Amino acid sequence: MKYWLCILLLCLTGCFNGSSEQDKIKKMEEQKIMTDTTEITVRIPSKLSDKKLEITLPRCMFGFSIKNKIIDGIVEQEAASIIFALPTLSGFPNDEEAIHRCPDFSKPVTGLGFGPLFPKPYAKKLDPGNYWLKQHSYQFRLKEKKNNQELYYIGIAGKQTMFINKSETNQQDFRIDFWPFDSKDISDAYPHQIDIHSILDKEFNVVYTIYSSRFLHGKYKPSVSQNYFADGLIQIYKHNESLLDHPEIQLGFIQNNNRILDYIHQHSKVVTDQNH
Repeated sequence: MKYWLCILLLCLTGCFNGSSEQDKIKKMEEQKIMTDTTEITVRIPSKLSDKKLEITLPRCMFGFSIKNKIIDGIVEQEAASIIFALPTLSGFPNDEEAIHRCPDFSKPVTGLGFGPLFPKPYAKKLDPGNYWLKQHSYQFRLKEKKNNQELYYIGIAGKQTMFINKSETNQQDFRIDFWPFDSKDISDAYPHQIDIHSILDKEFNVVYTIYSSRFLHGKYKPSVSQNYFADGLIQIYKHNESLLDHPEIQLGFIQNNNRILDYIHQHSKVVTDQNH
């Protein structure tokens, strides 16, 4: 009996040690990824043509979103994300180098997601303009319309609000998803996290989150005089106003989206299979 007990203990010890060893190896691999500045290219195929979006950045900036094996510095997959220090996508980079170096995973970070745009089932092309209204099959209804702009109810119980930009001042169509301020639950994360969807080269989707100053600290914290657009969106709903009456807040989102698209264009290109 003692013999079999010893064998069992030895087996268990071996299993635990093996598991511990695997954890160590995984942590070492993750540490290597987090600091790897070797540039790689991620290709994302379109759902509409033979085009592919190629994004070239240091390996560390893709975080752990790379699922496939990297061959000769290139990997192809359906979608990917790149990681930045949290303030850099919210209109307050302030540290210009933050968006050009490996993210510090010990501090708050945020992601910029990429993927193909999907046409409606059986459709062979996308209609230009207002992609989210023309191509998506989810339910939405008009909330209000003024100043040549529109707001829609969508999401859970129709509480979420969607704003589609139709202005000529932006590079691409974009959409703002947000939850109006709830005075009964001021500790709720919403509407302090505002989801943005935009478009690249008519066939690819870009998704990111803008954070209110509640999540920004130190040198990233905007002063009251800066009229920070994300805070402005929350304030107007606290006072039962409408985004459609505040073009200056809309412009803040537009300019921020343009900055992000500029950054993406600096590090990406659209190619076709014939190029390779």
